[in-house]
Amino acid sequence: MTQTIWDSLVAETQFATELTVTGLRRLCSVPTEPELFLWGSKDLNYALHVGMHSYSSGLERLCKLAIACNVYAATGKFPNLRSYSHKIGNLLDAVGDLTPTSYGASLHKAEYLVRPVDGLDPDLTNMVERFANGAGRYEHLDSLWNGDAEVNTYNEWSALAVRSSVSDEVRELISIKRAMAEAIGSELVDRGLETTGEMVMEDLALPTYEPSVGVVLSLFRKVRWASTMLDTATYYTRQELPILGEVVAPTFCHSSADFFNYQIARIGDEEVVVEELREVFKRIRVREAEEDAEDIDQFSIDE
Repeated sequence: MTQTIWDSLVAETQFATELTVTGLRRLCSVPTEPELFLWGSKDLNYALHVGMHSYSSGLERLCKLAIACNVYAATGKFPNLRSYSHKIGNLLDAVGDLTPTSYGASLHKAEYLVRPVDGLDPDLTNMVERFANGAGRYEHLDSLWNGDAEVNTYNEWSALAVRSSVSDEVRELISIKRAMAEAIGSELVDRGLETTGEMVMEDLALPTYEPSVGVVLSLFRKVRWASTMLDTATYYTRQELPILGEVVAPTFCHSSADFFNYQIARIGDEEVVVEELREVFKRIRVREAEEDAEDIDQFSIDE
């Protein structure tokens, strides 16, 4: 029986982790310039709702796991969490009321046990809670039959994006991500793989908007905090809970810039990637110069 419960804990943690990362990746592609947010465009008009649905569900689950495991580590019993429902603010407050039992495998995690203070709050938390409770999740459906329904999630996101900011390090990573897409796309075309690589490029070339990245990293810090509380609650307990830090820590126990690097841009070793891109763009410039020369020659012949 205990093994079945432990299996459920691990599976739920894996599920929550993947949901959250999927949501954060998608939210980086939310356009923040009104003229770019054109309803009907294939990739831009629902990125916000896809991302918020995954993120809010993942955050809710990670908070509930942190609460449940902290209580179990202290009492040997799991609490009933149904009363929290989708109330993100109450869940974050409950996580804040927990007393960590250890620092897990490394003291460097201690800084992530402190509830993040964010300049976008309380508006950021309110937006996530409004969406999670259904007012945001169902706003488009509700607007079909209810003329008074508010379709407001994008307006809320835009207002937060205006107030957000990213570090120079993250700004550089965004530029590298764009360069990666351009370089790989050009190389595929040059090798006759334009159609073959079309689906790969569709994902790789998905736009990343800096103001949205700023909001995403604020959302990430809430997840990092909840995940670290879960990590410490399950680290070699007397009740022999599964060490769930092995699930969440590789993904979330990073600086904001490193999380963006590894999980959003997926660059990895920045220095190596930049060096490779320099070499690729040298080849691209040579090809472009040759193509320009061919165009000039053809123009001369036609004349």
